[in-house]
Amino acid sequence: MPRDRRLALVSIPLAFACAQKPPAAAADTPLPPAQQVAPAPAQQRNDPSCAAPIELPANRAQIRAAAGTLRIGALAGLKDAGEENVAHLRNLVAEIVRRGADVLVVDGDVGDNLDEQETLLGVLTDTGLPVIVGAGNREVRGELDAAENELRKKGAKLWDVSHTRVLDAGDALIVGLPGTLDRRFLHADGACVYVQRDLDALAAFLDRLSAKDAPAVLVMAIPPRGRDQTALDASDGQNVGDPRLVPLLTRRRAPFGIFGQVWEAGGRAIDGSGAPIVSGSTSDQLYLNPGAADRTSWPMGGGKHVAGQAALLTVQGRKASVEFVRLASEKS
Repeated sequence: MPRDRRLALVSIPLAFACAQKPPAAAADTPLPPAQQVAPAPAQQRNDPSCAAPIELPANRAQIRAAAGTLRIGALAGLKDAGEENVAHLRNLVAEIVRRGADVLVVDGDVGDNLDEQETLLGVLTDTGLPVIVGAGNREVRGELDAAENELRKKGAKLWDVSHTRVLDAGDALIVGLPGTLDRRFLHADGACVYVQRDLDALAAFLDRLSAKDAPAVLVMAIPPRGRDQTALDASDGQNVGDPRLVPLLTRRRAPFGIFGQVWEAGGRAIDGSGAPIVSGSTSDQLYLNPGAADRTSWPMGGGKHVAGQAALLTVQGRKASVEFVRLASEKS
């Protein structure tokens, strides 16, 4: 997403109120099957190449056995496949792995074309950890499928929430819905838009989960609509997220979540009431925006500039905590 412009989401009208070494166990993770490369239709409406039916068992995968604790490395905004940024991302991902990540989630802006996507996602898959991809408003579905298939041919443990909607990581169910909320915000023909029918199916799936199921971690590039400037979607004095997501964020449905796209609100987490959660604190509801991982300095809502950040979400039972990850030389 170009750095000389604010995120396109800030133009949403107010009337629309309404993304070192793995643990030994990672070697036992089954490889996902290659996905058929999807065409890039001119318009995406209820398109199964963007969001496969979540209720079908074929669109669910077990990627990890329960171990009592799950640590999810959360990144978004990889953006640039230039040599300097790739080197920066390798260091950032290595730090996440050093802190004990079991799984990596990348949530939007994973490259503007097939070659960039293969390079950037390769930084994550090179760790040997399971990698879960959620597309945002830039990734052409057919190109991203092709890039992911190339990495799978090299042995990558990589799943995409367009196709595998539910990832059973033992201690949590990672549930994804990719794309943006309105086709006005697409940056490429063939990128994904989710619609109300997709949200209804997601809500129905979450409602079917029982108390015996592991808690759900919702992964979407678009954040929920917040109420103030501490929210995950705060941008230029507005809250620009999707209000339709808010009812999904409950203890019963999705007590935890990873959202991206509004980079100036990155590096923060909130609880179910919208109150900020500080790093290391535990909560029974926790929703975070990891911020943009790429090395370019991004102006944050509080006036600071941050170059490259990510997060580590730790789920233990029905509680979670977060720590934000920046490289020591790039903290500001």
